[in-house]
Amino acid sequence: MNILHILSKSILSLCITATTCVSSLSAQDSIPSDFSYQINRVQKYISISPSKLDTAKTLSDLNHFYKVDWVKEYKSVNVTVITKGKKNTLNSTSDLLTINQKTAIKSADLGSEIKVQIRYLPDNNLSQNEISEMDFTFKIDPEVEATFIGGDTKLDQYINETAFQKITTKDVPQYQVAAIKFTIDEEGQVVDASIAQPSQNQAADQLLLTTICEMPQWQSAQYSDGTKTKQDFVFTVGDHYSCTMNILDIRSDTPASLQEYK
Repeated sequence: MNILHILSKSILSLCITATTCVSSLSAQDSIPSDFSYQINRVQKYISISPSKLDTAKTLSDLNHFYKVDWVKEYKSVNVTVITKGKKNTLNSTSDLLTINQKTAIKSADLGSEIKVQIRYLPDNNLSQNEISEMDFTFKIDPEVEATFIGGDTKLDQYINETAFQKITTKDVPQYQVAAIKFTIDEEGQVVDASIAQPSQNQAADQLLLTTICEMPQWQSAQYSDGTKTKQDFVFTVGDHYSCTMNILDIRSDTPASLQEYK
């Protein structure tokens, strides 16, 4: 390969990259700005509420990301739960949950992970269709979500007065968001607070972090039997049309009362 050919390929690559960047910026310019703050649930794993579990009949009911149309034929569907500290696996050959599988899921230790492993023939046009495997893990949510004891109005007042009114678009420009992740523990206290996404101003980051760390007490999440559990949240300030929001593991069905304040 001669030098001219190499240079030609390099120039073409640069042109493609430049075109992509311009297209991306143009797309962003068409998106409105939204300078506000939100508090959302964070959940890296899939979860299901007890009420939805009661009516669940299929794998898709347990995991809305599951694509049943990928499967031509099921070879095995194993549901593994932890009950009283012991592992128990229930088998089937269908995406329909058996009575035993549902009973086992409901009896799983509170807060434990439940794993679903699937062996199947893919639904494709390949001449040699080999058995494939996929799996997912989920948890059962507590019946009562963690909530701020003073209510949404008091939470809004606290955050506005302590931090939000002191933050500007110079600290968090358009298309950007600053984020603080934190946990509400079994006692309703804020623990493990950290900067998940910095702003353009270290002083602003420290203010946001301190605001969360010194936040008044919450009511912890708990299951129907009264067992309390921790829950993770993220406090975000800035333009919530930012693509950064997509990498914060925000749970899509966070109660609206916690979602947004301007």
